[in-house]
Amino acid sequence: MCKKIFYLFSAFTFSITTVFSQVENEPKKNTLEFSTGFTFGYLKNLAFAPVRRYDYNAINYQFRYTRMTKREKLFEVQLDYLNSELETNIIPEPNPQYSKIILNISSLKQVYKNDKVKVHVGLQTQTNVSSYFDWKQYDFQQKLGVAGRFVYQINNKQSLSSKITIPFILWRTSTFEENFYSISKYQSVLWTTEYKYNLSNHFDLKVSYNLNYDKLQIFNAYRELQHQINLGINFKF
Repeated sequence: MCKKIFYLFSAFTFSITTVFSQVENEPKKNTLEFSTGFTFGYLKNLAFAPVRRYDYNAINYQFRYTRMTKREKLFEVQLDYLNSELETNIIPEPNPQYSKIILNISSLKQVYKNDKVKVHVGLQTQTNVSSYFDWKQYDFQQKLGVAGRFVYQINNKQSLSSKITIPFILWRTSTFEENFYSISKYQSVLWTTEYKYNLSNHFDLKVSYNLNYDKLQIFNAYRELQHQINLGINFKF
């Protein structure tokens, strides 16, 4: 009797261990990411001030949630925040306070996959909210564009990825104007490249570089070029 109980207990323990081991080793479908780093950029907004170029630099913060569906469809939500001063030597006034919040939402479909490479394409919407002088003036921009993500798996521990987004329409409402622009007057590119190192089954270390460029070809011209270098950690579940 004792032997039967022992065998049953052993079989049960082995089954439970096997099930949990398989679950633990399954690819994780969800990822939460937090990163922070350094941002430097250049801004021209003639509706705000007749300055050829403002310079700014700041610490930025980035949060991202990623979901991979059963059909290998990639859903991403990313939030960025920075707070800085706009610097120029052209006008003798106090440096304006400049804050910016960026929200990206993208839905990408897998179009190619092999042992090393994955490619997704789809649409991305981006919301930019900028404030000047602590919200005394604001600039709200809503963009829609096409996006593509390329992932290269170097080995079991390391991977490289790159994502590029080309917005083709812009709706802008602000202290300065309210208007809708198409690609004839509005050009933009958003590019991100990342390196990830797998620390464990649940955590990755990430280093990334982001480039954001916007150009409005109107009378009150608007241009912004922004660079970001970030270090972060990913939690997979």
